[in-house]
Amino acid sequence: MDRRKLYYYSHIVKRHLSDIKEHIRLSKNDMERSYYQSRFAAQLSIYAEALAVKEEYLERYIR
Repeated sequence: MDRRKLYYYSHIVKRHLSDIKEHIRLSKNDMERSYYQSRFAAQLSIYAEALAVKEEYLERYIR
């Protein structure tokens, strides 16, 4: 991974997806949890495409 992608991943992607996962964990009801889960899936797909990696790999490193 080149430096620009590494910076993008470590400073933007990881932080943003981790924040969404935290919102999922703290959600108070199913509707809120569903909203954040679909948002996470959409953002994961966008970031994976931008970094040219599979979604599964990106999700694995977020944890």
